[in-house]
Amino acid sequence: MSTTTDSGSDEADNVYAEGAALTEMLGDGPKVKILSAFLAEPDYDLNKTEVAEMAGVSRNTVYRHLDDLTEMGVVVETRETGGSQRYKINKANPAAKKLAELEWELIDVLFAEEESD
Repeated sequence: MSTTTDSGSDEADNVYAEGAALTEMLGDGPKVKILSAFLAEPDYDLNKTEVAEMAGVSRNTVYRHLDDLTEMGVVVETRETGGSQRYKINKANPAAKKLAELEWELIDVLFAEEESD
């Protein structure tokens, strides 16, 4: 996603999943990137376009993986706005809670590594 927007800034600057703690440990697979995007905004619901932009993946990729994540209960549908379904991380789901905890622990580890360098 290295296209330039009208403002001249690089879209890659807005991609949360690049360099996120989960992607650093688990790789940059699309589901990991999508989960990283949801974990970056746990209090907000996102539409598929917003998830794609934050994850650095295509909307088609979000469509392919979002059903799996909702079936697992890690992500939930929240509401529909303007004909677009919105989703967020399911804070009540035990697996989602563990992912959030893992991300924070990884951030601590990565931060400690950077400080020691």
